[in-house]
Amino acid sequence: MSEHKDEKWLDEHLQRAVNGATPVFDAQAWKQKYASEYEALLARGKQPVRWGTLRPTIRILSGPFGKIAIAATVVVAAGVLFVGRFGPTPVQPVPASTQPSPAQMVSMISLSAAFRRGGIDELDRQCDRALERLGPRPNSISVQELLKDINSKG
Repeated sequence: MSEHKDEKWLDEHLQRAVNGATPVFDAQAWKQKYASEYEALLARGKQPVRWGTLRPTIRILSGPFGKIAIAATVVVAAGVLFVGRFGPTPVQPVPASTQPSPAQMVSMISLSAAFRRGGIDELDRQCDRALERLGPRPNSISVQELLKDINSKG
């Protein structure tokens, strides 16, 4: 039920219970009938906010898990400051012996990483680099040449 329907339903039941008249809240009558409760509410509203209500959060941090959390935060902050102080290490060029083979350069992982880095242009550049490393290849090869090549390597 929606809130409006709930209120309407409640009003209907109250009207039946109170001689069919529409119920009306009389604040002055309530204040006279419940004078002590009304005074307590007023006194509560005039009190300043006490900062002592924040103590439970401090108590949580002073427990054993709080101490571990504080220590971990200090260690992480010190590590970040330590790494940031000396700066990033300079990038050194990759030696030719550790450069990927043409087959690795055109693998699905490598091609998708190149596409994410620079889109279709980076993908084309990577394929061109693989082709340069691979060198020229014949357009077609006969079965005899293939078998001859396999036998000479074996």
